[in-house]
Amino acid sequence: MQYNDYKHIGRHFCQAVHDAVHTGNIAEIGQTVEDSVHEIADDMADEVNGVFDILKGTGRRSPRQTGMPHGDHFDGPDSNVPERHNSAFRSRMPGAISGTVEFVIGLCLFIPFAITDIAVFVVNGHGVIPQVAFAATAWVVSICAAGAFILLGHGTVVRRRARRFARYRDAMGGAAFCTVENLAELAGETQERTKSDLKKMVTTGACPQGHFDRSGTCFLVDDETYDAYLEAEKTYSAKKQAEKAEEQKKQENATQGELDEVEQKGISYLKQIRAVNDALPGKEISDRLDKLENVTGRIFACIRQHPKKLPDIRSFMHYYLPTTLKLVKSYQEFESQPVKGKNITQAESDIEHALDTINTAFGNLLDNLYADDALDVSSDISALETMLRQGGLAGSDFEKKPDGSSHPQQKIS
Repeated sequence: MQYNDYKHIGRHFCQAVHDAVHTGNIAEIGQTVEDSVHEIADDMADEVNGVFDILKGTGRRSPRQTGMPHGDHFDGPDSNVPERHNSAFRSRMPGAISGTVEFVIGLCLFIPFAITDIAVFVVNGHGVIPQVAFAATAWVVSICAAGAFILLGHGTVVRRRARRFARYRDAMGGAAFCTVENLAELAGETQERTKSDLKKMVTTGACPQGHFDRSGTCFLVDDETYDAYLEAEKTYSAKKQAEKAEEQKKQENATQGELDEVEQKGISYLKQIRAVNDALPGKEISDRLDKLENVTGRIFACIRQHPKKLPDIRSFMHYYLPTTLKLVKSYQEFESQPVKGKNITQAESDIEHALDTINTAFGNLLDNLYADDALDVSSDISALETMLRQGGLAGSDFEKKPDGSSHPQQKIS
């Protein structure tokens, strides 16, 4: 039953007012109102009888009355198939009866009061009734019409909400849980409204044990299912933590294995550089190789203390250091030649200059390895200085003594 069903009543009333103004017979307006009330009362009988049938448990309701949408997911009631409802839901949704009663009473009262109110204003426009009587009548009738409209509106909202509740219940069937997305699709509602309605179902007692999962995307109908969900989530979380710990352990083992390999290679490289250095008599080349051996050894020492920095020396291990060792051995081979021509002399000079460049580059690499540590130290110093200033222990709070030392100024309160 919709408001549009009673548009003809308004047209009949307007015609009655028009005729009364021209004929002076105001009684026709009263007769029209009476006929309209009787018509509305007759139409409301089915609604009221439906409410009584629901209370008795014998009412047969159409898909429209039960709020079931027409479509693939919901069919009309089948006399051969008994209805199945989840026991976690109430069989009768809150507001199904009260909303219908409010709707019927509100509509029965609103239409007569609204028609009467219009009649009063129309008749007053033609000066048929005194102004005092018009003001009093219009005030009382308008208040009654407003109250009836509020009752009508509230009943409509509650009634529609009860129908949506019934759709959610029927969509769930005997399931213990369902995603909000699927439930919204089955019930023909938006996800936002479905989620809001499900929360309202819990608070109104339509599904008193209902719960959402932690992400708010799944609805669980009872405490038992929710407890099982929490237990499953706990088990899953423990499993993920165990997998994470195992993966971390594997990474640590892999890092330790890589670290051991780097240390072994580093020791081998340093021994070879030391052997070449011991075999070469020249002081200048020996100084360069001493410096190379020193900075290379410090790089390996840094990696032993900070294994997480292994990725930073991959190029150093795979290309820079092997190539440097090759140059050093080539220099040793050239130096061992009894006769040195122009090419050998030039090659030795180029290797000496290259060793200077390599020592500088390896020194920069070592400095970069300590960049994060230096940044941490700088941050600690800044934080310490800030705390000292806040505590009145730095800056102008210190004054120099005559002997050059400092002491805090004494503050007298």
